Amino acid sequence: MTINENIDITVQQTETASYIDKLVDQGKIAQKELEKQSDEDIDNVLHHLAKIFSTHCREWAEKELAVTRIGNADDKEHKLALVVNQVFKGLYGTKTYGRLGGTQRLIEYASPVGLIFAVVPLTNPIPNSLFKIMLSIKTRNAIIFSYPGKTGKLANEFIDLVQQVLTEHGLPVSLVQVCTPPSHDKTHMLMQHPGVDMILATGGRNLVHAAYSSGKPAFGVGPGNVPVYISRSAHIPKTAANIVNGKIYDNGIVCGSESNLIVHPASKNDLISALEANGAAILTSSEVEQAIQTLFNPETQYVSRENIGVCAASLAAKANISRAYPIKLLVIPAEIGRNDFLSNEKMAPILTLYTADEENGISLAYSLICNEGAGHTAVIHSEDPDEIHQFSTVMPAGRILVNTSATQGMLGETTELPVSFMQGSGTFGHNHSTDPIIWKHLVNIKRVAYGLH
Repeated sequence: MTINENIDITVQQTETASYIDKLVDQGKIAQKELEKQSDEDIDNVLHHLAKIFSTHCREWAEKELAVTRIGNADDKEHKLALVVNQVFKGLYGTKTYGRLGGTQRLIEYASPVGLIFAVVPLTNPIPNSLFKIMLSIKTRNAIIFSYPGKTGKLANEFIDLVQQVLTEHGLPVSLVQVCTPPSHDKTHMLMQHPGVDMILATGGRNLVHAAYSSGKPAFGVGPGNVPVYISRSAHIPKTAANIVNGKIYDNGIVCGSESNLIVHPASKNDLISALEANGAAILTSSEVEQAIQTLFNPETQYVSRENIGVCAASLAAKANISRAYPIKLLVIPAEIGRNDFLSNEKMAPILTLYTADEENGISLAYSLICNEGAGHTAVIHSEDPDEIHQFSTVMPAGRILVNTSATQGMLGETTELPVSFMQGSGTFGHNHSTDPIIWKHLVNIKRVAYGLH
């Protein structure tokens, strides 16, 4: 490397550091301005954001699909609708600042954490961003985003619209900023910056590990790999419908979607028939080999990048698999000790199907989630309370769902879990909370305690 090249690199690093400092300084100043706003003012901003995006949900879903080329527009529209409806309703009118309540002798107050740095995944950039923006504004925090490189133009358009809303309410645009163009160096610098108070990281293992290694309070959401245990007592027609609906949602890219089915031998044939009735193709041994060769990367042993988030009909056509009905889902019969990579997370409408009795089924589910996805989500379909208790006791998962689809149940749509687009994985997944991330995780709770005597 020449002297001039060294000088160029040094200049670039200095310019990047100055840019990051400016983002942080602007965010810190803007956050102090937001803290002066009344609860009513804050709710008006949220209402404005919800109204704008609810009116254009389909448009943003199609824009996201055109850029990312993974998933499908219908479910992306549904995700965004969850934010502008369910998340907004949960925040509107909720007290998140100052005195929250308590008793005469023990009172809770909430204060903002300050400046948040948020990393957004390629699988879900717009709903994930809006979710984090609504939480941060409601809790009077400023936020800086980093987006995947290919979403740069879309991200800028999205942030511009959010900043227009802020301006209309007399708020500084620096409350919501985007680091552009994104780079690993900038992400690392923001994670390490002394002015950043918290990190919200949604993405791959390396990203989440970097967030936790930053020395900052961080919530990270990495890969999921949901095991689904189907007991002999399960209601098979309902179970099959839930499984198919959960895994085909946004073409299988939701990290909390079903991944590995484990069925009791007594229920296996009925489950296969019910899955087929719901549009699943249960692959023959020759079709399994075709699918492995066509749809998986032999080096990474995961679904190939070009097949992530592609609909099952297209994947089946690639692998020369056909049925007399439209294929919605590919199910690969599997056994431990053979092609074990099939038990990894599959970000496509592809499932594996294992067979195990009561004695071994729950332990197999445990082994599969420990291999990948520990702390995220596990599912049991059963009508036996004792079996559900046993499963819940041993499973290392923050969300244990019973008789519902993994995706919709984890998101809080078909369960009483709060609707959230960030799921904590606890110490099982090297996190410090198993909670679905909501506004309470973005404030400091202060407790005013009076002496008893």
